[in-house]
Amino acid sequence: MPGDINGPSPATPREDTGTLPPDEDTRALHVRLRGDIDHFSAAPLRALLTAAAAHGRVHLVLDCADVSFCDSALLGALALWGEGRTAEVRHAPPPVRRLLALERELRAAPRETGLPPEAREGAY
Repeated sequence: MPGDINGPSPATPREDTGTLPPDEDTRALHVRLRGDIDHFSAAPLRALLTAAAAHGRVHLVLDCADVSFCDSALLGALALWGEGRTAEVRHAPPPVRRLLALERELRAAPRETGLPPEAREGAY
């Protein structure tokens, strides 16, 4: 998708069509992202990950070298990958590293919900 005068090109996920090296799992999905990743531009990534998971892909390799901006939409898309699958992020630029670090911190921090302990199950 070409960019317009209002800003950079939206993120464009695409599945690599090259052959996988013999030692790599053929159930892996290789995706290269570029541009800005927000709620709207992450829609193709969400669709791709949902379809790939439904078709038996179990490992995601996400190349983020060309990502210039990302927000929680990237985390939302990755959440679709689901349990029982693995993922790795390669070539993460500073915006992606910051987002992933913040997500790790939030997961590790105690959650204050304002609810009594007996009512906290399942609360975030």
